[in-house]
Amino acid sequence: MEFSKKQTGKTEEETGQEKKEARSKKREEKEHKQEIKELKKEIEKIRELMEKKEEENEQLVARLQRAKADFSNYKKRIEKNRFTDKLRAQEELILDLLPVLDNFERALQVNPENKEAKNLCKGVEMIFKQLWTVLQQIGLQEIEALDKPFDPNLHEAVERICLEDKPAEMVVEVVQKGYKMGDRVLRPSMVKVNKGGDDDE
Repeated sequence: MEFSKKQTGKTEEETGQEKKEARSKKREEKEHKQEIKELKKEIEKIRELMEKKEEENEQLVARLQRAKADFSNYKKRIEKNRFTDKLRAQEELILDLLPVLDNFERALQVNPENKEAKNLCKGVEMIFKQLWTVLQQIGLQEIEALDKPFDPNLHEAVERICLEDKPAEMVVEVVQKGYKMGDRVLRPSMVKVNKGGDDDE
C-alpha cells in the first residue's frame, strides 16, 4: 500500500511539472502569436509606406517628364522666334534697300554718250551686281511678271491696256519689279495688264 502511495505521489509531481510546462508553453505560444501580430502590423506599415513612396516617385517622374517636355517646347519656341526675328530683320533691311536697287536700275537705263558717262555706268553696274548678289544670298528673289498671267498674289495692276496680239490678263509691262523671300511676297510687281481685244469698258 505504501508503495502504491509513493508511486501515486510521484505521478502527481510529474503531472504538476507537466502542467507547469504546458502553461509555460501556452504562454510562450501566446507571446509568439503577439510578436507575429506586431510583426504583421509593422510589415503592413512598411508596405503602406513603400506604396506611398512609390506613388510619390511616380508623381516626381511624371513632373520631371512634364518639365523636360516643357523645356524642350520652350527651346523650340525660342529657336523659332529667333529664326522669325532674323527673317523679319532681313525683310525690313531688304525693303529699305529695294528703292536703292530701283535707282541703280534706272541709272543703268540711261544711254551714255561720252567715255566718262560710259565708265560711270560701268561702275554703277558693278555696284548694282554686287548689291544684287548679296541680296540673293540672303534669299531675295525677283518675281517673274513680264509675259506671265496676271496673279493678284504676286502682281499689282496699275493700268489695263488693250493689245490684240497678246492674250487677255497677261502682264505686258513691268512698271516696278516685285520681290519675294521664299513664299513670302515682300513687294508685288507693279504691272500693266492686257485686257484683251475688246476696249469697251
